[in-house]
Amino acid sequence: MESWRGLEHSLRMLSLRDNVISNLPRGVFSSLQALEYLDLSGNSIAELDGELFMQGPPLLMQLFLADNQIKYVPYPQVATLRSLRTLDLSYNLISNLHSAVTEPGFHHKLSLDILRLDYNDIQFLPPGSFQHLDIVNKTYLNGNPLSLVQTDAFRDARIRELYLVDCGLQEISPSAFSGLEPSLQVLDLSKNNLTQLPATLLLEFDFLKTLNVRDNVLFDLQGSDESSAHQFQYSIHKLDLSGKSNQPVALQDLRRMRNLRSLIVSRLRQNHIGAEDFQEFSIDLEELKILHSNLKSIKSHAFKNVRGLKKLDLSYNTISSMDSEAFSDIGQSLTSLRLSHAFSGLRNIPGEAFKPLTNVAHLDLSYNNFQIIHETAFHYLRRVKILELQDNHIEQIHKGTFQGDIHGFLEELYLSFNLIKQINTHTFVDISSLAHLSLDDNQISRIERRAFINLDNLRFLNLKGNKIHWISDEAFQNLPELELLDLAYNQLKSFDFACLDQVGTLSSFRLNISYNEIRQLKANNSLTQRELMFHSNVKILDLSHNNVSSIAHGYFRPIESSITHLYLSHNSLLNATRDNFGNMPHLQWLDLSANLISEIDFDSFKNTRKLQILYLGYNQLTDIPSELFRSLSNLRVVDFRSNKLRSLPDSLFIETGLEYVSVAYNQLGRFPISSFSAAAASTLCHLDLSHNAIQSIHAPELLSRFRSLRELDLSFNRLVRFEDATFSSLSRLSSLELSSNPELTFEQKGRVFIGLETSLIYLGFQNLSMSYLPELPFTGLLYLQLSYNRLSNFPVELAMNLTSLRTLDLSHNVFSEIPLIVHSLPSLRTIVLSHNHIASFTNTTLLGGHNRLRELDITHLPVTQFEMGSLSKLSALKTLHISPYKSIRDFNLPKILEQNTALRNLHVEVTHRTNLEAEMRGEFPPKLRNITLSGQFLQSLDSHILQGIRFPRLLFMMRNTSVGVLPRSMFEHTGTAQNISLDIRNNSIHTLGNPSTADFLGVPRKTFLTQLLVAGNPWTCNCELGWIEVWQRKKRQFLCRSPDDAVRTTTIAVECLEAEDDLRKAECFNMKNESLIEVLKSDIECGWGAASLPQTTTFLLLLSLLITKFLIL
Repeated sequence: MESWRGLEHSLRMLSLRDNVISNLPRGVFSSLQALEYLDLSGNSIAELDGELFMQGPPLLMQLFLADNQIKYVPYPQVATLRSLRTLDLSYNLISNLHSAVTEPGFHHKLSLDILRLDYNDIQFLPPGSFQHLDIVNKTYLNGNPLSLVQTDAFRDARIRELYLVDCGLQEISPSAFSGLEPSLQVLDLSKNNLTQLPATLLLEFDFLKTLNVRDNVLFDLQGSDESSAHQFQYSIHKLDLSGKSNQPVALQDLRRMRNLRSLIVSRLRQNHIGAEDFQEFSIDLEELKILHSNLKSIKSHAFKNVRGLKKLDLSYNTISSMDSEAFSDIGQSLTSLRLSHAFSGLRNIPGEAFKPLTNVAHLDLSYNNFQIIHETAFHYLRRVKILELQDNHIEQIHKGTFQGDIHGFLEELYLSFNLIKQINTHTFVDISSLAHLSLDDNQISRIERRAFINLDNLRFLNLKGNKIHWISDEAFQNLPELELLDLAYNQLKSFDFACLDQVGTLSSFRLNISYNEIRQLKANNSLTQRELMFHSNVKILDLSHNNVSSIAHGYFRPIESSITHLYLSHNSLLNATRDNFGNMPHLQWLDLSANLISEIDFDSFKNTRKLQILYLGYNQLTDIPSELFRSLSNLRVVDFRSNKLRSLPDSLFIETGLEYVSVAYNQLGRFPISSFSAAAASTLCHLDLSHNAIQSIHAPELLSRFRSLRELDLSFNRLVRFEDATFSSLSRLSSLELSSNPELTFEQKGRVFIGLETSLIYLGFQNLSMSYLPELPFTGLLYLQLSYNRLSNFPVELAMNLTSLRTLDLSHNVFSEIPLIVHSLPSLRTIVLSHNHIASFTNTTLLGGHNRLRELDITHLPVTQFEMGSLSKLSALKTLHISPYKSIRDFNLPKILEQNTALRNLHVEVTHRTNLEAEMRGEFPPKLRNITLSGQFLQSLDSHILQGIRFPRLLFMMRNTSVGVLPRSMFEHTGTAQNISLDIRNNSIHTLGNPSTADFLGVPRKTFLTQLLVAGNPWTCNCELGWIEVWQRKKRQFLCRSPDDAVRTTTIAVECLEAEDDLRKAECFNMKNESLIEVLKSDIECGWGAASLPQTTTFLLLLSLLITKFLIL
């Protein structure tokens, strides 16, 4: 309780998630009188002390205990929290809502707003399951393996919203929800295996407003008799019957639902919709979604009987005919129309049909096959705010298509992934509200003068991934609020600031021109014919990853007075001069790393006085001018790593404020103490001198000037010894790295580290040829690296001084057994034992510290004995690194890990030839969500290695393997995982089958790929990889949207596009290492969407053969 001193009456929110807390002392939070929010998710808590919350916190409203190891609902423990409204127990091990540990005399009933029990192990709900609950407004039981909901299971509770999503329910009794009749308003049974709903299931539920049975296998959606068909016809407001496995419905069968406001269906019995389908429908219907229904035509006045529609979604259909009067009756009411992937065969956007939609704010026409937009296609959409046209085949945007006097409300326009080749003059002009314009990944090669003009509120303009090689002067004119202009991944040979006229004048304007083909930065020859004082308001300029070798005099003059961040890394610059960088009065960040700079002038930054961060690493520098930083009083970070420096000049750093200096990977022969003045040294926090040739620290007393130093890296040098108390004056030093100084020796009772006893947190002693350990008097040490030595013993007495140690790396030593000190370190969380001589693991090997160890590495060991219970006592283990031991008969990971219910991450380092079929057969622990495979001996994988996954999300990674093919069949057997992320960078993989077995996100018993990282492999680019293009479209559609299913937000969009940058860096080995994403856009022609289901082609061929045979017969 001492931890909360001073916070007792002020702390309102406390998050302790993702730690290794296994025990909570009674009353530990009672002093926090103002606490309202407590998050303990992701720990190792198995049970709560009976008096944990006996005395509060009195105001606690939200308690999160998700992703722990709790087996029972802690009714008595939380009953004293009178203000509690949210209790989250999802992702635990609860199997029964009847608590076996509840005191017999406990009769209190909890009242909550939200109770989450998702993804536990609840298999049935017997009568009285909710006997300890009174009012629970929202109850979530999603993802539990429910097989039976018995009569009166909910009789004791008053539940307003009940969610039983993805529970595997195959049937449900007619009285399953008895007792909820007066309270239930929302019932979600989606993503189950229900074949029918009993006729009387909801007969008395007069207050039920929402029913969701999406993605079941219902044969009869209307029930077997008349009473069933109309059991809630007057109460239901929202009904979802969608799903490819549900039986087709007729819209007219739903007409008697008089108060229906939202209807979602799939698989209609007809392939068209007309006015007669909505005859006698509720006049209150506001939302209608008809998805995956194979609709082919929308008739005239189709919606005249539902004139109040506000949202209409006809996505994922095959519409080939849409009457010009189709929407004429809902033109005033409709605000959102989604027609994504809705059309088949239409090449022109059906603008005539959109004429009546004068009130639409959001129109989605993405992922179709449109090629032509007529100039007047959207002229009647005067209130449209969001227009989505990405993922089509649009070749041109005509002048006048978007006009300021018509589209005054337009805020977001998406034209990404089309075939637009050029942006002509006045294409985008005077659209006053436009804030976001995406034109990335088209075929644009030219941008004409005044192509973008008078866009007063435009903030983001994305032109990444095109073929732009020419931009006219004043192409971008009067865009005062522009924050980002992204021109990365194009073919620009040069860039002239003259194309920017009054751009970003009212914002922190960032210009990204990285990953182009610029060789020289040359000023426009016409500059002298215009105003000599021409100025561009660029604040952040990224020119990295080009091939710039020279910068012309005066090139940066237009931005000198505004630039604050300049990125020029990964180019071919040979020098740095005052002409280029010496007159930027507001520059704070300069990155010149990864060039060929061999010379830097002494006055390069003479008038760039506000420079704070300078990166000059990975160049060819042999010396640094002593006066280089004379005028830089604000300098904080300097990085000289990976050059050819033999020394640093005296008094190089003289100003106070310096925080970080790296001279790693150079040729320094001595510790550069004299390079720092007393003022500069006094503020330095991090000094990296690793990978040099330093042999000793002369005059260690001078180290006292580094009184603020926290991190010192001297690894990979030629140090031999230290004098006593060398570091005694560094009272704040928390990290000391001395690894890979093979001749460095320490006396066993030496005094080298005097003064660091309480401050040091990290100590690196790797690769020092040590056969014994010196005294380690560090009471605050958290991380100790001792790998690559010759240690065979770790004296237990050293544990007295290492009581705070959390991570201990003993890999690559000669230990023959796990040292006893492991059991004596009370705070140890991670231990690395790989590459030792340990041959035996028994049920008692890791018994000490079993309830606190979080990460264990036992790869590459000569194990000949491994008892099945060797790891079973490690109740808090979350990450395991292990090798499949060849000498152990029937070695099977699921059996070994059967009791490790907290395990989340499994890394298998393969050390011999195997496809892991035998080693990974069976059910893994329920929380396992990340699997990493590595090792050059791994050449192929069995299709069933992921069959035992029981968590709904899976991250599958591969590192440094010899696997060439990842077949689709492997992802057809992934247990209960639905969302899959793949990170297979830097391997030998050339072929990857489609990991998605579902067409879209959230399909039960199917997988959908959510992230893909593939760079660094020798890809064979052909139709077998064509699915990636289709998956990208679906990813943008399903994963890059905000939760309200509207448009993607900026933050979400950035996250979604990260993987696409990885695809730009991935290369096609069979196509001269061309970028994979460019090949997907142009060279791989597998048909529009043909790669989405790799088995489709085979199916169609078989079907054709059968039909032919039938006709012959």
